[in-house]
Amino acid sequence: MQQRFLYLWLTHWKTDCQRTSQKTGTPTPDHPRDADSQKTAQEALATPHVITRSDHKGVLVCGLNAAAQKAGLHGGMRLSDARSILPDLKDSPEDAELCDGKFARLVRFMDRYSPWIAPDRDLHARGLHGDAGMWLEITGGSHLFGGESAMIKQILRDMKNQGTAARAAIADTAGAAWAAARCHPGASHERILSLPRDHGVAAGFPVSCLRLSDDIIAVLARLGLKQLGDITPLPRANITTRLGPDVLHRLDQFYGRLPEHLNFELPDAPWLIKQSFGEPLGSADTLAHAIESMVADLCAKLRSDNLGLRRLLVRAIRVDGQTHTITTTTGTACQSESHILRLLAEKMPGVDTGFGIEQVIVYAPWVEHVAFRQVRLDRKNDDSSDAIALAQLLDRIAHHLGPKDILYRPAHHASHLPERAAIRQSPTGPPKLARLSDAPLPKRPVRLIDPPEPVDVIERSATGAPTKLRWRKMILEVLRADGPERICPEWWGYLDRDNYALSQMTRDYFRICDQQGRMIWLFRSGHAGQDIWSVHGLFAG
Repeated sequence: MQQRFLYLWLTHWKTDCQRTSQKTGTPTPDHPRDADSQKTAQEALATPHVITRSDHKGVLVCGLNAAAQKAGLHGGMRLSDARSILPDLKDSPEDAELCDGKFARLVRFMDRYSPWIAPDRDLHARGLHGDAGMWLEITGGSHLFGGESAMIKQILRDMKNQGTAARAAIADTAGAAWAAARCHPGASHERILSLPRDHGVAAGFPVSCLRLSDDIIAVLARLGLKQLGDITPLPRANITTRLGPDVLHRLDQFYGRLPEHLNFELPDAPWLIKQSFGEPLGSADTLAHAIESMVADLCAKLRSDNLGLRRLLVRAIRVDGQTHTITTTTGTACQSESHILRLLAEKMPGVDTGFGIEQVIVYAPWVEHVAFRQVRLDRKNDDSSDAIALAQLLDRIAHHLGPKDILYRPAHHASHLPERAAIRQSPTGPPKLARLSDAPLPKRPVRLIDPPEPVDVIERSATGAPTKLRWRKMILEVLRADGPERICPEWWGYLDRDNYALSQMTRDYFRICDQQGRMIWLFRSGHAGQDIWSVHGLFAG
């Protein structure tokens, strides 16, 4: 499987940290910010603001917001020079502890998207523009969020809610993701790069996206080499002779010809076992034995705390820096190493040991409490019970079907909306309630028609109720009608609508009986004077 990396670029991290830390009070749905507070926040964003740092030569700028950057200021310049451009410039001293603390909390927050997070340490150590960044390896995990584009949208929405300006991009390599976050011409959720398919897009990136030193970028500019497309056709020997090895090294990392070593922040959790090998594991058999021993130790720790894992990640790191990650998920909390190893064994042939595996990490990011019923006197868990055997069988079937074909069973859902009355449920989960005990609902049809079918009203009574309908090219004479039953959408799912305007989505349901004795469930929707009638279900009998 091709590796995929997401780079999150926090464009004005230091100024955002200062601004959010100075806010007094946090808005809530019940007590939103008033107009004055929102106006103050907008004025703070529009006011040029820089972060300063003192050294033996004076005070220099080490961070700036978008307004200051737009005014022509840049990181690394002296504060006196900045004030000569903007006399009313707002400045604040650097608070490294504040920024580091917020960044550490952000890394823990991003763990919901991927457990493999690597902060951009070079940018943190040498950057003078006040930005920050991190890589997330999302190989095989973007489908959990609806795809890569949806994943970028959700991450950027989270950053906006936290008051942090950010850009994000996804690519095949860490270097390409770093460059795409800064230089990709697409929209905010379309900064996705797949090489070599998108070689034409990458060729338009400036040479600064290779993370080279300022001296090398200046030499490239003097030579007229301003974009990647200007460098890639050149002979490799000439590039090394004129510019040194760094240009080719970064270029090969960009296109994936050379690996890039990232220092991932391992989660501070007890359900992680990491083992390094002085002599790299050169065969699949030795790797399988090492994983078997580590999984057994992890299951023993889980059993001691009466826990079971629901998801397991196994990462094998080769001596050349390439990694291979195996993920397996169980339907119920599992403590049986034999069952877990059986699931992992089916994916082990895809691991390429290459020149040897130097480190193996086994991590259970999702664990649950296990409630056992004692069936033996020797304190051993009986894995042969019907419930456990069924759960393991379903795990093996789902393991073969893959993530796109999930096993499920239909179940009831306690909701008055017809579309939400039935849901997909895990085959091994507890049954759902068919309805709320304190909210009795009128009679419901045994068969729903999805989508509802339109009905033409031919005749109406003096009160406006339909007496003759046309449905499926049949004429229905209404002999009896019960209703209406008004069903409105759930308001908490439409908070983005002005004044909760749900009148257009409100339905009035009727139970009618036609000339042949059929009981039909139909509803009326639309504006007043523009009623739309549709059939939504059929009653038994």
